[in-house]
Amino acid sequence: MALPCGGRRAAGGGRDFNTDPLAEGERRVALETYLDHHVDAPCAPVLRAVREGRGPLDEAQRALVLDALAWQVVRTQTFRSFDEQVGQHLFPALWASEAVGFCEEQLGRPLSDAERMEVFWTAVRTAPGPSLVSDPRSALRAMIRASERTRDVLAAPGRQLVILRSAVPMLVLGDSGVALRRKDGTFGLTPPLLPETVEVFAPLSPTDLLISTPRAHYRPQQGLTRRIAAKANAGAAAWCQHAVYRPPSMSWPSRLQLPATPLVVRPPRLAAAPTQQQPGPAPVHPEIRRSELRALLDQLTHTPAGRPPVQGRGRV
Repeated sequence: MALPCGGRRAAGGGRDFNTDPLAEGERRVALETYLDHHVDAPCAPVLRAVREGRGPLDEAQRALVLDALAWQVVRTQTFRSFDEQVGQHLFPALWASEAVGFCEEQLGRPLSDAERMEVFWTAVRTAPGPSLVSDPRSALRAMIRASERTRDVLAAPGRQLVILRSAVPMLVLGDSGVALRRKDGTFGLTPPLLPETVEVFAPLSPTDLLISTPRAHYRPQQGLTRRIAAKANAGAAAWCQHAVYRPPSMSWPSRLQLPATPLVVRPPRLAAAPTQQQPGPAPVHPEIRRSELRALLDQLTHTPAGRPPVQGRGRV
């Protein structure tokens, strides 16, 4: 049985969620093909064995599970919403910073401290919407880059994968597949999205819960308790896109409520101070280790022949 999540809208085009909007043919679904061949298909038998309780994971199986878990985090509508909201919050400051440089270039002289602050805050207040420089592929690039960073967090020393089971159904299943629980017990989107202390709850079935955690207090021999199930269910509700599901044999958890609105990133408090120092080197993204993903990034970075370039620089 499925219950709709309040306030949810259709997930970015549904089946076109991970497709390249500027490509044609097989290149259009190159990311989906990668996920099918390198993530979903290899991990499916491992997760099946986990659900069936067939022994502990060896290193190769654990690596596959970490791959699948990392990708499940970044391929959700919630992660994409996080990326978009962060960009919206930062865009006015980035626009204003460039406005200061543009004014100095046009005047042919450095601005005074007072002038720099006046130009900056005026540009912040009058900045256009980020859609002016929108890039329809930026979300896909962000997802690829975040997948490896997410996997690095999940594979960090001191973290462990824990499987908790119950004899009867206790878990609702959200359509995001995962939920991130912060150290304070919340499931919000406050940056950073993946601090070292975060726990990832991934229900594999109504009776099986996979947890990535830096904590050592879980006891698999005690099984899935109602208290832990309640935490996982709260996460499934917070992170769902459209619905959460329960089997007909399971009653709806008595205290579980679906949120009326999607998770939001709280706006940051913006502060600025004048400086005449030359800007340092521009930050660069970490190198993508896997050659197939580097090729996908290259495809998603360059405009196909015959198409006009995307306006503005966009977010990468």
